[in-house]
Amino acid sequence: MKFGYRCATEEHTATELIKNARIAEKFGFDFVVASDHFHPWFHTDGHTTFTLSWLGALGMATEKVAFGTAVTPPILRYHPALIAQAFASLENLFPGRVFVGVGTGEAMNEVPLGFTWPAYHERLERLREAVEVMRLLWKQDFVSYKGKYFTLTNANLYDKPEVVPPVYIAGVGEHAVTLAGSIGDGYMTVPLKEEVYKANLSTLKQALDTKGTDFDTFPKMVEVFVAYDEDYDRALEHIRRWKTVLIPNVLNRDVYDPRVLEELSKSVDDSELTSVQANVCTNTDELIKTAERYARYGFNMVQLHSSSPDEGRFLNDFGAKCLPLLRQE
Repeated sequence: MKFGYRCATEEHTATELIKNARIAEKFGFDFVVASDHFHPWFHTDGHTTFTLSWLGALGMATEKVAFGTAVTPPILRYHPALIAQAFASLENLFPGRVFVGVGTGEAMNEVPLGFTWPAYHERLERLREAVEVMRLLWKQDFVSYKGKYFTLTNANLYDKPEVVPPVYIAGVGEHAVTLAGSIGDGYMTVPLKEEVYKANLSTLKQALDTKGTDFDTFPKMVEVFVAYDEDYDRALEHIRRWKTVLIPNVLNRDVYDPRVLEELSKSVDDSELTSVQANVCTNTDELIKTAERYARYGFNMVQLHSSSPDEGRFLNDFGAKCLPLLRQE
């Protein structure tokens, strides 16, 4: 099992995120991931650090922790060739520490920049092409490529990575999970109900079996939301901002204004937040049990996304009191 810490660019400034990542490394977290957004999921107290530049600062500020995005959508505002260039540079600067998480994105990151929000099937097709483009550029010289959505004309990365960064593919539905098993180097997912996890991991295994890849060792990362404080109500109040991700069909809706997302999220009940999205923990025993539960589901990489009133306290308590015990299991 590997345990990681999520630097939520929606919740903290770039400087605070670096501080938190350094604490996470000090306590022995295996990896750090950063969300990659233009607009945040919520308007009130929201932030949006430019993740691709921030990752360079993260690499310089830390020594050995692995890091990457969760997730970058190389489908519209990012041409996949630029993502290939960015992560080639990161891998050359910080060898063996870098991975890239990719997905089909959200309207709030693309529509504000003038793009029309495509239907899901198109976004998935774009993602498949994008991964192909990235890998071609990492391995070949002067690449010409003509896909349905992307074109290269004698494109060349002059500083290719010596080791190609792993590409983790994120998704929650059958088609995205199948894509992750078919062409991904790892799979990422978000908080879902247990029965959905079971179905998705079964789908992933089928795709991996088809290409002869071992399911048990294949990286399977899950984002685990926690709100940590000895006062339950205080922790719950802090994480309520994340009701926006539970707006019905939010990933496929043409909703891109964080103010509108906040308004729509008022229809999401606290019970739905705590049953699907958030683990409200008042002590370290509850934190440990939460991490163990996701390991039992079948994941081998647990990404802790803390939205806690005191982030430093969460990092110190989980790092000093929970990680050593989880390592022994």
